[in-house]
Amino acid sequence: MKKTGLLISVVLFGLIAFSQENTSGKIIYEQTVKFEIKLEGEAAQFASQLPKERKSEMVLLFNDQQALYQNNTAPKDDAMEMQSGGSNVMIRMVNPENKVFTDLTLGKQIEMREFMTRFFLIDSDVSTSWKITGNQKMILNYPCQEATSVDGEKKIAAWFTPAIPVSVGPGKYGGLPGLILSVDLDEGKNITMAKSIDLTPISKDIMGKPDKGKKVSREEFDKIVAEKMKETGGNARTSGQSIMIRIQK
Repeated sequence: MKKTGLLISVVLFGLIAFSQENTSGKIIYEQTVKFEIKLEGEAAQFASQLPKERKSEMVLLFNDQQALYQNNTAPKDDAMEMQSGGSNVMIRMVNPENKVFTDLTLGKQIEMREFMTRFFLIDSDVSTSWKITGNQKMILNYPCQEATSVDGEKKIAAWFTPAIPVSVGPGKYGGLPGLILSVDLDEGKNITMAKSIDLTPISKDIMGKPDKGKKVSREEFDKIVAEKMKETGGNARTSGQSIMIRIQK
């Protein structure tokens, strides 16, 4: 019995020490956004040529006090034009320069959002309400647990690992007892999945707060986007990325 007890103590101590060390590093994520674009009238003939999804690479830098989530590569701006008969359809896909800074000690976030070359700053609390389901799986050799929530009308399923005991994740998502390695937003329409994990300590010097842009509330930002998109002739927009569609005859 003594030997068994000693063995368990050693194993538990090893797990605790391992956990305490994993509080700083870099996670590379791949975000896949699926599109549902509907065209009417003569433009409907282009429907089969439209992109069905868009991928982008993001990075999360973190330590036990703060985190910064941003593009891992330079923002991309892709455009395509299709013509047939008297119709001309222009589609522009934008991956803007967005950032999310999280202050774990205060439970606060600052989002920098780019929209049509303008920048906005949104202050908010880390306030997602999660329900842990009990489901488990492995992601990149890390044991993960599932937690669910609701964002407006969209369902969220997140997978977090207690082995990295930092309450952050991709974008604005956090507040769980471990780092989030995967987020499924709106039942597969927007999936962000960790591609690599590097637990080399990160200096605070490279995680500065975003300070470029006009300070607005989230409601004000959403109103600005809706009004501007209406002016430009229609759009599809989802989770930081924008698709602008112009139809000319």
